[in-house]
Amino acid sequence: MQRKPVPPAPASLDALWRVRDAVPLVPKPEDDCCRRVVDRTDVPDRGTASSYLVFLSALGLATEEGGSYARTQSDPDTDALAAAFRENVFLVAETLDALDAEGPRTSEDVFEAVRERVPRWERAKRENWPAFWTERVERRLDWAVLFGLAAETEGGYVRADA
Repeated sequence: MQRKPVPPAPASLDALWRVRDAVPLVPKPEDDCCRRVVDRTDVPDRGTASSYLVFLSALGLATEEGGSYARTQSDPDTDALAAAFRENVFLVAETLDALDAEGPRTSEDVFEAVRERVPRWERAKRENWPAFWTERVERRLDWAVLFGLAAETEGGYVRADA
């Protein structure tokens, strides 16, 4: 199952590990986990902490069962995280596929390339859904840079393997 929530990308992967380490080893309810993440990291609020929990689950760094989360004890390398990101986070594969070798693309350009993949119900629940999803695409691009799947240049984003 692919997950949608993606928190804003931090400056380095060290922040991801700090958030993962703030999640308890013994499953706790989401509210407790969010409180721990906010109290022990630079994550600013509960909403962002909740996004991190879902994101960590997608990456295999946390487990979720019945609304409770727990930290996994695995320490995947960047390549394994990148593979999990591409496979388990909604719209990542399409976002990366939209980056072409002919030149850098802005987050707006990439959004235009993937906009038809945004579910109809997501479009209906927001008045300005294109702006909302352009930001979501940009978050995916920023994480792709951290995982080595893309690079950010002066003109936008390019695939790392291009």
